[in-house]
Amino acid sequence: MKYIIACIDNDLMMLDELYNKLSRIVDSDYIIESYINAEQALIGCFNDIIAGNEILITINGKNNSSLKYDEFLLELYKNSPNTKNIIFQDTIDIKSLEKVINEASVYKIIPRTLKRVDFELMILEAIKLNAQERRLKEYQKVLESAVDKRTKELNNINVKLNVLATTDSLTGVKNRRSFFESCGPMISYNRREKKSLSTLMIDIDKFKLINDNYSHKVGDEVIKLMAQTTQSLLRKSDVFGRLGGEEFGVVLPNTSLRGAKKVAEHIRSEIESLEFITSNKSKVKFTISIGVSVLTPNENDLNSLLHKADLALYEAKKNGRNRVEVYCEDIDNE
Repeated sequence: MKYIIACIDNDLMMLDELYNKLSRIVDSDYIIESYINAEQALIGCFNDIIAGNEILITINGKNNSSLKYDEFLLELYKNSPNTKNIIFQDTIDIKSLEKVINEASVYKIIPRTLKRVDFELMILEAIKLNAQERRLKEYQKVLESAVDKRTKELNNINVKLNVLATTDSLTGVKNRRSFFESCGPMISYNRREKKSLSTLMIDIDKFKLINDNYSHKVGDEVIKLMAQTTQSLLRKSDVFGRLGGEEFGVVLPNTSLRGAKKVAEHIRSEIESLEFITSNKSKVKFTISIGVSVLTPNENDLNSLLHKADLALYEAKKNGRNRVEVYCEDIDNE
């Protein structure tokens, strides 16, 4: 990339003087362009911008084209806002100058006689200021990139923390807190809208014997297998969570008692057909018992609904395990 200093004046002697003074203070990274009017300069500057160069400074003298300086500087500003524009006195009227100051930028207004100003020092200061702004912009890009990267990292951390806070670490399904938070509003909505809703309480039968006979590690693998299998048999709208140990809960929205019994029996049957192979090739078979309850007009919250399903689960255990039982008032009276 090259840095362009565009000199505009219809006086060729002035253009020569500008070139001579500028060429003594800039190196090969800078190109001094001379134009006899603003129209020619705008075309040249746009070509430089397209070529990937930066318009560093414009020096605006007498202009004999139909394109006025305010129009030239405003158009240039749209594509090169950091250009330092130097304007000779008496080359632009007050109204046009006001427009440039308000809508573009002016770096310096100087006498047309260069001997009356320290021209070389002014140009060097403009170059220095431009370099500082460029470095600041580059630093800002680096800073924005770092902030963006850190923001993404924090978002990822927050997502992971949210997963950790709402997911059971062993099975990957909802933990107890997340299960209750997800189901609470669902209970209220279904009760208000008088929609059917059912719950299941699931427990692995004789789980202590699995731990005692095969080890707690195998017990954990059995819990994982049971949870993942059950999750795969449920709808996306169903809520499934581990409530503690080998006990799990399911909420089935828009599901009648008949539908809930069908879902529960399907889960029970699929679990019964599973077998877990241990590291020493032992086959572990296991079963589950399930209690079913349905939402009634008198139901106040999830706890009471799960309590009824838990009573039905206890009944399933009492009646031989590996079975589905539905809550009824007779169970509650026992």
